[in-house]
Amino acid sequence: MIKRFLRYSLERERKITVIFAKDMKKVNLLVTGMSEDGFSARLSGRKREMQFAFSDVLTAAYARGDQGELE
Repeated sequence: MIKRFLRYSLERERKITVIFAKDMKKVNLLVTGMSEDGFSARLSGRKREMQFAFSDVLTAAYARGDQGELE
């Protein structure tokens, strides 16, 4: 299910909410690329991309105000 939300963000260029397993921190991010091992994303308020492993993510969901509707 997590990969589904990551793919949604990548394909639709929409932010999603992610909770990281290590520190239980909730952040909004925009996925900019995916590979077999993980994904790259730009966190809200930052211009630089960061790399993450799939195992770093506890859960993912639509960002506030996004219902996942197709336009």
